[in-house]
Amino acid sequence: MPRRKPITKLGVFGKYDENPEQAVENYFESKLNNKCYVNVPGWDVARNGFELKGIHNDREYMEITKEQHRMREQAQRQVVVNRKRLEQTTELLQRMRAEFVELNDFLKDCEMKEQNALDTVKREKEKHEQYGQKIAQLELDLEKLDEFVVKYEETINTFEPFEKVMEQTIAESKSYDNMQDLIQRCDSLLLAQVEISAVEQQKIQEIEEIRQNLFKATKTALHIITGLNNDLSELLETLLATLE
Repeated sequence: MPRRKPITKLGVFGKYDENPEQAVENYFESKLNNKCYVNVPGWDVARNGFELKGIHNDREYMEITKEQHRMREQAQRQVVVNRKRLEQTTELLQRMRAEFVELNDFLKDCEMKEQNALDTVKREKEKHEQYGQKIAQLELDLEKLDEFVVKYEETINTFEPFEKVMEQTIAESKSYDNMQDLIQRCDSLLLAQVEISAVEQQKIQEIEEIRQNLFKATKTALHIITGLNNDLSELLETLLATLE
């Protein structure tokens, strides 16, 4: 039987036994019972022997064999599944390779189109700048043209009375056939007037040169006369001095 109650009752301090003789007897009895105890099996309990180990080994072998068959069947099924997966993976790889090649060609095409688009944008920007400069120049020309139109209208308004006079002159006079004839004759008169003015200026210049020459000659003559007068005065003074 198991060891129990080595100490019957503790003292007040929980350290000393009140009945040490009985406690020692119980202690050795319990110790001998633990040492000499034999566990006798019951009639319905299987003994631990070779037969039981053989039965356990057979059971384990059968379980391992079943597990082996199950794992072999599972491995065969897994082989079929893996083959299908391998075929699917190979097919997917081929399809992805083809898609990659197509995508690569598409990317190259996009890159080329992007470069062409950038070149086109650059050319369009240059054209835009050129057109902007041309537009600015045209606007400046239009401003000048507007100013010219305004001045031209002012000129027309200024010379409109003369046009009426010329039309009236053509209507009243029989010497002129039309406005063009009158304008040509006026131009001829203007050219003649210009030539006359040029000749007049030339003659005036010649007269001015003659006047300058006369002025110089007169001035020279005055100098000579003044010198002669001075000489004459000196001679008179000398003569008077001699007579005295």
